[in-house]
Amino acid sequence: MKTVFVVLDILLATGVLLFILTGLPKIIYYIIGCFGGRQKPLKKAEKLHKFAVIVPARNESAVIRKLMDSIKAQTLPREAYDIYVAVERADDPTCQIVSEYGAEVYFKKNFDKNGKGYVLEEVVDHIFKNRADRGYEAFIIIDADNVLEPDYFDKLNDALDAGYDIAVGYRNSKNWNDGWIAANTGLTFTRFSRFSNYAKSKKGTTVLLTGTCYYIKTDIVRENGGWKWHSLTEDVELTTVAAIKGYKTYYIEDAVFYDEQPTDLKTSIIQRKRWVKGFFRNGAKYHDELISGIKYGNSDKAACLEIILGAACMASFGIFFAIYIIANAVISIAYFDTSIAFAALYRILGAWAFYFVALYIDTIIMLTVERRRISMKPLRKVETVIMRPLYSMLYVPVAIAAITQPVEWVPIEHKVNTVNGNNGKNKA
Repeated sequence: MKTVFVVLDILLATGVLLFILTGLPKIIYYIIGCFGGRQKPLKKAEKLHKFAVIVPARNESAVIRKLMDSIKAQTLPREAYDIYVAVERADDPTCQIVSEYGAEVYFKKNFDKNGKGYVLEEVVDHIFKNRADRGYEAFIIIDADNVLEPDYFDKLNDALDAGYDIAVGYRNSKNWNDGWIAANTGLTFTRFSRFSNYAKSKKGTTVLLTGTCYYIKTDIVRENGGWKWHSLTEDVELTTVAAIKGYKTYYIEDAVFYDEQPTDLKTSIIQRKRWVKGFFRNGAKYHDELISGIKYGNSDKAACLEIILGAACMASFGIFFAIYIIANAVISIAYFDTSIAFAALYRILGAWAFYFVALYIDTIIMLTVERRRISMKPLRKVETVIMRPLYSMLYVPVAIAAITQPVEWVPIEHKVNTVNGNNGKNKA
């Protein structure tokens, strides 16, 4: 039995080693995020660029006024952008609200296809065909539940002036204190912003788009034949295309926006199933192009490799960890009430302790490094740390469900109308 234990220990160590090797870029980004200091601001733009702001807003009357107020408060002159809000029906109260702010309402025409990507395609086509004379240089994509800091568009204008094809800001949460699910989901985007995109911009590699509040040059969209990113995770798909084609991307640390995180387990699972399914579909769709991107052309080779290794990073550890736990559990049952059973149980407890402690440390680090931006009450922070392992563990059944079941795009209801409890006036 000693030999079996040694083999299992080697398996677990192999899983950890593979996790480190395949996730090495992420580990490096994480370390840079911890110790990298503040990002140097971009040079102030010499030119006022022209933007088309697109907001998909199906039944979003409960939250969209707060977004429109934050757009109205932008320091970038109003003549620099036009607002297009996409809805489905004329009787949607969203229409009346956004019209008060001078936005153009676009009514969705194709109801055979669901998803944000298809709505964006319609609006972009409408702009190219009917508003070409307005000379838009970039599209800004915003979700209806977002709230922007007053200088958000100004920062995007600086990035466009600096020559970046795509740029995105810092994604903060509107509702850190609405439960452990909302808090842990918010930390997901803290990781993407500070502990990934920050370092990627420093290294000049492709940043990760996380759904909203980014711009993309109109020339880029036009050369792709319009908005052609329709997957369950169109943001990940666009990130992948940017890596393959070598588009110049940037993350703007001081451009801050807020969005709403789910507060209940059911909504969180629906959301994460879509993320996982979209991630796998994206990998399969672009696998050959990513491989070619590593070898040839002007692609971002490091980003292409990282995207390919993305699934292997978590799977390598998860599979070996599961085998280790299950095998030791079987041994403990088979040799019940013997020294062998206790040895197996000891290994199970040790493995789980490693998992829990690692996530506790990770969560504490993120809360500490980003303490000025995470407006979370002390007791909520404690709860978030405690519940983080469970939140992460739920990705296992979510991934299994995403792989084995059909997953379609499902709209999520938004209802949070404040930012950290003070009506959107929180400063990052």
